[in-house]
Amino acid sequence: MKISNFNNQVKKDKSQEDMMGKYNELKDLSEDDLTRKLFEETSRQKQEGTFDYEKLSSTLDSLKGYLPEENYKKMKSILENLK
Repeated sequence: MKISNFNNQVKKDKSQEDMMGKYNELKDLSEDDLTRKLFEETSRQKQEGTFDYEKLSSTLDSLKGYLPEENYKKMKSILENLK
């Protein structure tokens, strides 16, 4: 295996670990708690200048075909409130 391929695999594994860690952290929270955490994180990102509405909107649009219509609309509404 080439070193570049190995490095890419390590990054992929780390990303998957990070995602699973975040999932485990959030999976048992109520909808209200999740919403609160979302707005806290959005506020932090806006303060740091890292909030990217366009990227989030684009990502949500790319998931539209995989989500029930009701979920998509709800997520779109939440995203609009984050602007």
